[in-house]
Amino acid sequence: MNTLECIKRRISVRNFNGKEVEREKLDAICEAGLNAPTAMNSRDITLTVVTGERLNRLNSAMKKSMPSSMHPNFMRDGKFDFVRGCKALIVVSFGTKSVLPEQNTGCVMENMYLAATELGLGACWINQFYDFSSKEVLSILCAEKGSRPYAGLSVGYYYVLPTPKQRDGKVVFLD
Repeated sequence: MNTLECIKRRISVRNFNGKEVEREKLDAICEAGLNAPTAMNSRDITLTVVTGERLNRLNSAMKKSMPSSMHPNFMRDGKFDFVRGCKALIVVSFGTKSVLPEQNTGCVMENMYLAATELGLGACWINQFYDFSSKEVLSILCAEKGSRPYAGLSVGYYYVLPTPKQRDGKVVFLD
């Protein structure tokens, strides 16, 4: 598929089938993220791939640290599931040397989203890391001092690809 087809095909997947994602695919997704542009080329980025038991620990820590009013948004089969059944979460963090880390995060996440789409995987932007400072979460992520998580990309195989929603907006040309 070409780049424009991939962009049009990209969709948020919030229900994964539990199949493990191959390391080669996770490596490719991370490589795409690391090739994203950053403001003033401030490359103070860390991508943390969380799988296995550590993903379960992160889920528990997020439940404890997140306002309970948000818990209903993350319920699956009667249980809190921050990552909606995925087997891999790629967390995007930036350190203190990063210029405009929020904007950089958007570029990194989009590159990873598109790579996941190209590889036949589903993905979903997890934005609850924004401005998140839970010591337990940072410990589970082995975050370096001064590094802060901004977003996560849940990645996995989906049961059925959701139907794309209408994507509205406008384009204005000015001469």
